[in-house]
Amino acid sequence: MEFYDVHTHQIFLEENDDPYHSCIFDVYPLEFEVAKESYNRHAFSCGIHPWYSEDSDTQMAYLNEIAPNARIIAIGETGLDRLKGPSFEIQIPVFKKHIELSERLGKPVIIHCVKAWEELIRVKREMRPTQPWIIHGYRGKPELTEQLIREGFLFSVGDQINVDSMQVIPPDALFCETDEDEMSIRDVYQQAAHSLNMDLEVFASQITENVRRVFPTLEPPRPYDRDQEEESD
Repeated sequence: MEFYDVHTHQIFLEENDDPYHSCIFDVYPLEFEVAKESYNRHAFSCGIHPWYSEDSDTQMAYLNEIAPNARIIAIGETGLDRLKGPSFEIQIPVFKKHIELSERLGKPVIIHCVKAWEELIRVKREMRPTQPWIIHGYRGKPELTEQLIREGFLFSVGDQINVDSMQVIPPDALFCETDEDEMSIRDVYQQAAHSLNMDLEVFASQITENVRRVFPTLEPPRPYDRDQEEESD
């Protein structure tokens, strides 16, 4: 088995890093130069969170400079938040700049969305992107999930999942993440697999297929063999 964490803010010391998983670390543009020198094994997503989209012209210009770097394999997290951050009059134009960058570079987008689903769908229809949009930390209700599936969104789930919605999400539209949570990526996989009544290895194989399709340059981790690990303990 291989474990992939497609969205995390948890930075581990390289020498203590779990070799059996591969991550996409989410970093703010000004953090990237230091992060890429400090963490050699994992890839990065980079963007301006909607909470901080006000007065972000300088940051956006810098993001455009560094985003072509091969270590950055996704744009974001970016998106819309109705509960925190500046008005949508500010958030939406910054979000659209991320989309334009994603399309220009051919890199997927990691989406943060809180109670702004209508606006998110409206922007997607307007921009008509060709790159995948992955909603991170997804736990919406089945009715919303079905609507988002029709619009072509992909989904990344973490420690809090909506079990009913998990039954609705197509297997090839699903990813796993740790974000800022304490649950390990292995436990996230286990929880998600259990919600689908799937064997962990079968579930992990599906996620691996999805990752290789959407993030083909993400380095695979060392394969995990439960029996071998138990023997070495």
